[in-house]
Amino acid sequence: MKNKLIAAALFLFGLGCTAVNAQTQKIGYVDSRAVSDKLPEVKQAYAQLGEFQKVKENDLRKEAEAFQVQVADYQKTAETMEAAMRASKERELQAKEEQLQLKQTNAQADIQKRQQQIFEPIEKRIQEAITQVAAENGYTYILAREVLLHFPAGDDISELVTKKLLASSPKTDATTQKPAGSTTNQTGSNTPANTPKKK
Repeated sequence: MKNKLIAAALFLFGLGCTAVNAQTQKIGYVDSRAVSDKLPEVKQAYAQLGEFQKVKENDLRKEAEAFQVQVADYQKTAETMEAAMRASKERELQAKEEQLQLKQTNAQADIQKRQQQIFEPIEKRIQEAITQVAAENGYTYILAREVLLHFPAGDDISELVTKKLLASSPKTDATTQKPAGSTTNQTGSNTPANTPKKK
C-alpha cells in the first residue's frame, strides 16, 4: 500500500510539473507572407526574376518562330522533293524540334535555379529575424500562422519581425540596379548575359 501511495504521489507531481512547464512556455506565431510583402528587397527580387524569365522566354520564342518558318518552307516543297531528300529533311526537322524541347526544359530549370538563388538569402534573413525576435521577447516556440486554427493577436510577432528586417534592409539604388542575368556592354546599356550572339 505504501508503494502505491508513493507512485501516485510521484504521478501527481509529474502532472504538476508538466502543467507548470506548459504555462512557462511562450508560444507565438508569424505571418511570413505579410512580412515578405512589406520588404523592398522582395519586390526587387520579383523584378529580377521576371526580367530573367523574360530573357529566357524571348530567346525560346525566337527559336520557335524560326523553327515554324522552316517547317512551313518544307511543307511547301515536300511534294517536289525526292524521297531520300524528303526523309533527310524530316529527320533534320525532327532533330531541331527535339533540341527546342530540350532548351525549353533547360530554360525552366534555369528559372527555378535563379529563383532559389534570389530568394534564398531573403528567406534566411527572415528566419534570422524571427529567431532574434523570439529570443528578445521570451518566446519558446514560433509557429507559422497558416497552420493555426486559432491565434490570439497578442502573440503575433509579424510586425516585430517586419520592423527588425526593415531596419537592416540592404540599401539598393533602384535606378542603378541591374536585373539578374544582365551585364553592361561597352555602350553602357544592359544586355542579358544569356542572350545568344547573333550568327
